[in-house]
Amino acid sequence: MKKILYTVCSANHLAHCKTMVNSFMECNNGYEIVIGLVDKTDNRFSEKEFLPCHLVEIASMGIPDFEELLYRYTVIELNCAMKVFVAEYIFRQYNPDILMYLDSDMWVKNSIGELEAKLAAHPILLTPHFTVPLPDNEARPLERDLLRSGIYNAGFMAFRRCETVTRFLQWWSGHMRGECYYNFAEGMGVDQIWLNLVPLLFEETGIVRHPGANVAYWNLHERSLSVVNDTVMVNGIHPLLFLHISGYRFNEPEKLSRHQTRFILDDQPLLKELLARYRELVIRNGYDTFSSMPCLYAKPVKKSTGLMKTVNQLLKPLGIKLSGV
Repeated sequence: MKKILYTVCSANHLAHCKTMVNSFMECNNGYEIVIGLVDKTDNRFSEKEFLPCHLVEIASMGIPDFEELLYRYTVIELNCAMKVFVAEYIFRQYNPDILMYLDSDMWVKNSIGELEAKLAAHPILLTPHFTVPLPDNEARPLERDLLRSGIYNAGFMAFRRCETVTRFLQWWSGHMRGECYYNFAEGMGVDQIWLNLVPLLFEETGIVRHPGANVAYWNLHERSLSVVNDTVMVNGIHPLLFLHISGYRFNEPEKLSRHQTRFILDDQPLLKELLARYRELVIRNGYDTFSSMPCLYAKPVKKSTGLMKTVNQLLKPLGIKLSGV
């Protein structure tokens, strides 16, 4: 059986990517690794640094209307859109039986064999952000925030090669060509919002409820971490499979995530210790070098001049900025 793990990222996240890949390979055997580079190497680093992984620039994947996508999307939106196109490329180029996706800001702590086995019954696997209601208060994220950004987290997905997955990827890529952008007023939350429909449109989809899968700030209200026999456990009985380190800033290591206000890291001593260790590993894997690399697909920012500049100065106290030249 041929198994592949893949991720996508721009050059500035390659130190995180190395950390994720190394942690995955320490806990899981028999996988090839493909890194879809949403960027160009441009002689800034060598692909050999990532061996035995296959580091592939997205420009070489034959993605239809690729130049239009570069014009249409921001760097973050482009990275999100590329997940499905890289998956299609891998199925064409490598023909795996199993294909798993992890965001580059994951830290794998245990074997994902249990999830792999679940693919025998479900050709698509998704993880919900949480399975227990959030406390009824005004701390972020709110349940309505997750309704806007997506019920399922797109940081993990798994696929078994079959006709259902082919149809799913065709459907998803169709939306990613023009509908992978942020506009919560429109109900648009890049690639992730579309996953809401997947269990309805593809009935064999499996929902992963394992408490150790995709642990992050959005589900800490239902998942507590502890150490049992030198293994990090969730709720005392489930091994931590992978931690999703979303919104954690290296220059503010005392904060869990810039995206939340529910938890104070000092109240989570084990998690604080894990994040400190993760930070050390990412720095060791070249954070200072890679984090300073701009994405060569980034659209230039237009600065307001003339009348538009004056209007934006007047609107600044209201938190409004108009775009223009």
